[in-house]
Amino acid sequence: MNPDSDQASLHSISLTDLTKMSGLPMTIVSAVVQCDDLAGLHYLPLDEVETNEIGRRIKKILMDNTVEKAGADAQHRWQLGWQEILERVRLGGISENTLLPQYFKHDILRLYGGYIRATTLDFEKRIFRLLKAILFFNYFTNISHVIEFGCGTGANLLQLHKMFPEMKLTGCDWVQPSLELIGQINQETGSNIQPINFNMFTLDGNENINITNSTAVVTFAAMEQLGDKFGPFLDMLISNRPAVCIHLEPIIEFYDTTLEFDLDAVNYHNKRNYLSGFLNKLHNYEKIGDIEIIQSHRSSFGSTFQEAYSIIVWRPL
Repeated sequence: MNPDSDQASLHSISLTDLTKMSGLPMTIVSAVVQCDDLAGLHYLPLDEVETNEIGRRIKKILMDNTVEKAGADAQHRWQLGWQEILERVRLGGISENTLLPQYFKHDILRLYGGYIRATTLDFEKRIFRLLKAILFFNYFTNISHVIEFGCGTGANLLQLHKMFPEMKLTGCDWVQPSLELIGQINQETGSNIQPINFNMFTLDGNENINITNSTAVVTFAAMEQLGDKFGPFLDMLISNRPAVCIHLEPIIEFYDTTLEFDLDAVNYHNKRNYLSGFLNKLHNYEKIGDIEIIQSHRSSFGSTFQEAYSIIVWRPL
């Protein structure tokens, strides 16, 4: 695309877009999102030539036997990754930028069934933050305690603390640097987030987790690491009966494999061994009356190769 056509085709994220992405009413979205939140969220749709280039990149990844896969044996990678963030925080203090995970680095993103080029590298991070804020505002009216499983750098818990300063918060992760990051957040912000060492595969640490009927459970691109081994964790949640469970995860069932755009995401998803069968399992539990699915929504937004921001909200019955 030439510069003249770039300017002509520049798009901006609006409240309507966030309503589509979140699957929640405009009244909710407009109560949370301010004009300043949308400033600079501009993008350009990719043309056919650029789209084909992304397709070639995906095919190379699918043929690459060195691509890292999710799973129980990947714990050491998260240990190293969150240790890197911890060292950054020790040097620069707690902030949204120092807590930012390393994988927020793309300007080529997925939106509404096509590829886009964001005009800034913080585009994905900002949309993710807005989606979380909208969901928190909508679902946490009567919640006194939120537990995040796979809390990583603690950035999501810090966002929750800023929105609900009096809310009890717990962060669970399977590597020590994550728990130390929560300690740093508590020290610098005055929050009192409880860190718990918990393994979503083995459920080790479950005895330290207290879930009541006013507790909400959240996961953000954390269950994706479970592949098809999510069963014990899901059953644990159902048996503990939280008020609500909210997941922003890559949900493979939402893709339409008759479309090349979606099929590429499915193939990438499977290559990485990401979450598989979760939504179907929830539907099965709903049919037998164990749970209620409150929201099941494809945001149609994601990073280059997949959509990690599909929204699932459910509660045990």
